[in-house]
Parts: sequence; C-alpha cells; structure tokens
Amino acid sequence: MPLTAGSRDRFADLLRTLALGAVVLGHWTMAAIGRDAEGGLVVDNVLNSERWLWPLTWVLVLIPLFFFVGGFSNATSWSRVVERTTGPTGEAPGPLRLWVVFVRRRLGGLLRPLVPFVLLVAAVVAVALALGAPPGLTRTVTVVVVMPLWFVAVFAVLALVAPVMLRLHRRYGWRVVVALSLAVLVVELVLMVSGEAAVGYANYVLVWGTAQQLGFAYADGSLQRLPRRAVAWWAVLVLVALAAVTASPWWAESMIGLSGERSNFSPPGIVPLLLGLVQIPVALLLRPVVAPLLDRPRTARALDAASGSSMRAFLWHLPVMVAVTGVLLVLDVPFPDPGTATWWLTRPLWFAVLGLALWGVLAATDALRARTARGVR
Repeated sequence: MPLTAGSRDRFADLLRTLALGAVVLGHWTMAAIGRDAEGGLVVDNVLNSERWLWPLTWVLVLIPLFFFVGGFSNATSWSRVVERTTGPTGEAPGPLRLWVVFVRRRLGGLLRPLVPFVLLVAAVVAVALALGAPPGLTRTVTVVVVMPLWFVAVFAVLALVAPVMLRLHRRYGWRVVVALSLAVLVVELVLMVSGEAAVGYANYVLVWGTAQQLGFAYADGSLQRLPRRAVAWWAVLVLVALAAVTASPWWAESMIGLSGERSNFSPPGIVPLLLGLVQIPVALLLRPVVAPLLDRPRTARALDAASGSSMRAFLWHLPVMVAVTGVLLVLDVPFPDPGTATWWLTRPLWFAVLGLALWGVLAATDALRARTARGVR
C-alpha cells in the first residue's frame, strides 16, 4: 500500500543503509595494499589476483538499491512538499514554485554533509602539495578519495528531474520503465559500435533513472500489489538474462571493473540495469519477512542511527582508509601479500581498525555539528 507523507518505511532505510554499507565494505576489502621487491608501495584490487571471487560482486554490489530507494525518497518528499505548500483553500503553488521548494529541500540535505568533506579534502591536498608531496601520487590519492562523489552527482541530477519523471510514472506507469530500459540498450550498443566514451555518459541517468522509476512504484504501493509469484518469476527470468549476458564475450562477469576487462559500471549499461532488475524483486520478496522486525524498538533505534550516518560514512570511508594506510606506512607496519592466507586472516583486524577510525570521524563531526547548532541558537 502507498505510504502517506508522514509515514516511515524502515525497510527502505534498511536497503539504503545496506547499499551504502556494501560500498564501504567492498572498497575496504578490495584494497590490496602491499610492497614490491624494493619496498615501494603497491595498491591494487584484490579481485585482479583472486578473480574467482567475482560471484560475490553480484550480491555485494547494491548500487541499484540505493537509487531505487532514492526514487522512493524523491516521491515521498514531493508528496510532502505538495501537502505542506497547499493553502487552506486547497490551492497549491504553481509547478515551478513546487519544483524550487522540492529541489532546495532535497539538494540541501544532500549537500550539507558534502561541503565540509570537499573543503577538507581540498585543504589537505593543498597542504600536501605545498609540503612537497609527489604530484602524481597526490593526484591518484585525491581521485580515490573523491571517487564516491559520482553517486552524489547522479543522485542530484535524478532529484532535479524527479517531479517530471514522477508525473510520467503516474500517467504511463511501467511503460516508462520499459522505455528507459530500451534507451539504455540503445546507448550501450552505440557506445560499443562507435567507441565514443562520451556516448555512454547518458546511461548514468538512464540506468539509475530506471531504478528511480521503480522506486516511484514502491512509494505508491503498485510494486507491493504485484503477486508474489509474479515477482519471483520476474527475479528468475532477469537473473537468467543477466547470466546469459555476462557469459557472452562482450560483457564481464564481475560487477567490479578489473584490469584487462571493460567495466560494466563505468559507464553503466545493460549489466547494472539487469542487476537492479534482479535485486529489486528479491528485496520485494524479502520485505514481508524483514519489515515487521524493523519496527521493534531496539532494532528501530539501531537502524535509525545507522541510516542517519550512512551517507556521511559513505563520504568519509575512503579518506579514512587513506589516512590509516599512511599511518601504517609511517610506523613501518608490514603489509601481507594480497590474497595470501595471512592477508585474509588479517582482514578482521583491518576492518576493525578502519571501522574504529571511521566511527571517530563521524563522532567528531557530530560533536562539531552540535556545537555549531548551539552557537546558532
């Protein structure tokens, strides 16, 4: 059933938190940091040497669910804007005014944690270069640190067009999903034939926009009204299609781009589209079992805390990893060879150190925000 403007769907919160948490865990796991024979630093993706792990990427790459929940959030936010700006006579402001209010609220919440992140990264890079840090290494580290910002950029674009796409959803329903999916396929085929990388950029909006449209359907309850048998067949048939596509010579099996292979996600195309069309029905099938558990008081409090910190954790997890790695290098802590038994056995300690450091950063930013809020009052 559809959600009212004031209701809360903790299952959507759970999906968003899991999607962002999977990115954090994935980046921390994939970081294969070691030393070469001369003692120099070597950074690689562990999947390049342990390619047998590629099936895990089908389960742990949950990016489609992030944009699916983004569609749900945009739809419910739009409903709140319309409800709160409607006057006592029942008249709402014009579409442009509603759009301005909606965009200000959506992007304001998105940019609030982003501004201090960007400012701090820029300051650290400037100081590092002024102190004589190698420009090439500094540039590489900076690219790694700001890499998650593509999420934010695409999310912002989708928020800007959400009111229009929501109107199309209400008028045409599933036909919009089909049209976007066909457009994804056309763009990818043109990219493969022409080799023009710029062509593929359109799919950042089309692929993740398809997930957003399904999020609209979740918000109005139409997805939940589908028969469970139909949803199960949906998941199975698309999974078969995904397996067939990745078994072909044109698309890689791994959802993470590996050396010597064309990345399925940069730019996105038919593979991430199909992955999302598998993950979303699976989530729908799990919802009746999982959702009731999330309203238990202790579970709800834990989920609310995790959900509230998930975007900031997503933004800061790579700077934390870079900082911890730098400290270990200064302390001359040995790095085990990636993929070895010792490397795997030390992963729990690695996760614990990174997790503690990330918790410290989030706690410090919480304290700073609280002090700033008190100062404003």
